[in-house]
Amino acid sequence: MLHFDQLQTPVWIYDTVNFRIHWANRTALRLWQAEDLAELTSRDFRTDASDAVYQTLLTYLDEFEKGRSICHWWQLSPLGKVKDVYCQFSGVRLEDGRMAMLVEGVEMDAHLFSGSAVVALYDESGAMVSASPSLQEQFGGQTKYLSDLLLYSEQSEVLLQIVHEQGGHQEDIKVKTLRGARWYSIELRRTRNEGGLLTVTLQDIHERKSRELQLQSMALLDPLTGVLNRNGMMQKLTPFLEREIPFTLFYLDLDGFKPINDSYGHSAGDELLVEVAKRLTAHASEQGVIARIGGDEFIVAVEGCEPATGQACLATTLVNSLSGQYRVSQNSLSIALSVSVGVARFPEHDRDLNLLLADADTAMYVAKDRGRRCWIEYRQGMREQFHRRTQVSQQLAAALSNGEFQLVYQPVLDVENERVVIIEALLRWNNPLLGHVSAEELIDAAEHCGFIGEVSNWVYYRACQDFGQIRSCYGEQVQLSVNISGLHVRQGGLVESLCRAVTDASLRPGDLVLELTETVMMPDSEEYAATVTELVGKGFDVAIDDFGTGFSSLAYLNSIPANWVKLDREFVEQLDHGTETIQCIHQLVTALGKRMIVEGVEYAWQAELLKRNGVNYQQGYLHVAPVALKQLLAKRSELHRINAV
Repeated sequence: MLHFDQLQTPVWIYDTVNFRIHWANRTALRLWQAEDLAELTSRDFRTDASDAVYQTLLTYLDEFEKGRSICHWWQLSPLGKVKDVYCQFSGVRLEDGRMAMLVEGVEMDAHLFSGSAVVALYDESGAMVSASPSLQEQFGGQTKYLSDLLLYSEQSEVLLQIVHEQGGHQEDIKVKTLRGARWYSIELRRTRNEGGLLTVTLQDIHERKSRELQLQSMALLDPLTGVLNRNGMMQKLTPFLEREIPFTLFYLDLDGFKPINDSYGHSAGDELLVEVAKRLTAHASEQGVIARIGGDEFIVAVEGCEPATGQACLATTLVNSLSGQYRVSQNSLSIALSVSVGVARFPEHDRDLNLLLADADTAMYVAKDRGRRCWIEYRQGMREQFHRRTQVSQQLAAALSNGEFQLVYQPVLDVENERVVIIEALLRWNNPLLGHVSAEELIDAAEHCGFIGEVSNWVYYRACQDFGQIRSCYGEQVQLSVNISGLHVRQGGLVESLCRAVTDASLRPGDLVLELTETVMMPDSEEYAATVTELVGKGFDVAIDDFGTGFSSLAYLNSIPANWVKLDREFVEQLDHGTETIQCIHQLVTALGKRMIVEGVEYAWQAELLKRNGVNYQQGYLHVAPVALKQLLAKRSELHRINAV
């Protein structure tokens, strides 16, 4: 035992059964105000120990047999002077083999606990049998039952049932003290006797628990806006999943928020986010959960919310209330914002919360694609399509350097004179990971990831380089057509790219036909008009691509600076219902001095019917399918008549 004497903390061994201290170190002698060890070990603590304390200490011995230790603030009374000491209790064997209690005073921050442990003895109904004096000091004298101590008295029955089934229990609980409602640690254990008694130890942990809860709350809240963060949202919604309670998830993203941050600074952006959170709280706080889960991304989750009524109403309200003017006080600015919203429902769309979030996120991006400031409900397959586009976008950057792109060519025939008039360049992509990627997928991904300029420039350059061989085979009158992305027109640099490609291949602008959709060619489309006018001024021929799928206003045809009109394949597919529509469009196009190409010709009867109606410029698999350059050059002899070289 000599090594314990060297400790600065008090250590002693208490013989619980005999109510005596068996041994103590020098520091413990001072704590107990004992003259020496013999005097301390002669003291009988039986008269100072209530039955509740005695039974509690006996249960401690049982815990020591299992190798466990116990820590509590304990009230000691050396020579009648009350002292509060934080004690660590563990087991030690005496010389006769009995289990005794090794007690060590441990220095701790006193503010973590308030007051000594309260020890009480209760019967199986929760009626008090005995208690330490500290119970009355902390709870008063009107506490005859365990339920009298608890802030929510009904918890008493639950605790008693747990102890009956498990033999012991510990948790943090709110109790009613003379100082008001406070957090206590409560520990309940069955005693050794057969009377069904149990010991209850209560320790005031209010300050520590309050700080702990505050930190937990801070960990669940967004510090800027005060609404829940992602962790807080997950914690709030997890019980809905566990109990299979249906709810609707609204995924909100602010349109154009990054440029605002870049232009006015992050402090202005922060003000906007706080105001958005306030508007959300005003319109949705009573109905559900609100969270900010990203820079400018918010979640609203509402229990139930019928798709046909409540969902549509709330989604529309969110879009309208969050879209509009925001006042930034710092710079006295009025900033316009809009919001795009994706909607997904549990359990209809997904039963996993992370997947449900992905569903709503995908729907939100679809809303952005459809013009923003709107809401879209998730549909099955959306997420897979979005994931595919993401994969395509990720592979796109390396495709050029890896040489994965390929051009194929499809002629436009003048079937009356049996000659080729235009050869259209079409982009193809076979990726090692994705396999064949359609042109539509490729262009869609390139536009979304900002890579459309690089892809288009590669097509222009490669097609112009190939066109020298094509012309030597099919004649000088043949033109090369390439498709132009509307986004590339808007981004700028298109005119320079086309001129450079033409010059490098020793071609003239008039050798090319630029295929643009109706949306780009409309005369009131100011953001495109200047570029189209410049291209026409430099001598490029222009074709309206997929005519009939856009605005299709025949009145505009005379104002559009196009040489060709390519009629969409849908008109050919409906030829068996009559030729009146195609005849009408053909007559008008011809009267305006333009030429009309019909694409999608796949059957001989279609080609013959079109020819009888004077529609001689045809393109489709019936005549020639898209082929690689080598095959195109080899097909010269397969066509009926080819332009004289």
